[in-house]
Amino acid sequence: MTNYKAKALAGLIFIGLTVQPVMAMAAPQLTLKSEEAGHQRIMKTVRDMEDLERTLRAAPDDFGGNKAKAIEDLHQAIHSLKKAVYYRLHLDDAAIDRAQ
Repeated sequence: MTNYKAKALAGLIFIGLTVQPVMAMAAPQLTLKSEEAGHQRIMKTVRDMEDLERTLRAAPDDFGGNKAKAIEDLHQAIHSLKKAVYYRLHLDDAAIDRAQ
């Protein structure tokens, strides 16, 4: 191997050994909390909607037969918002529904 090729190979090895750890450190650790922190207004809305769903379920009135559909729609909207916030975590639907 020529001196030039040996130096080039050594340079590539050096770059590979120094760049890879830097790239690994740069990748953020994604968690439920980190995703929620990045979307605080959406998560506040989700919490408000969850509270509204509990209130609606506890209400003695069936609101002219519309209570069940309203609860179903609220649940679906909550799920959709969580799915949007947590999309980078690649959670399945059951995991999204369990996320608090």
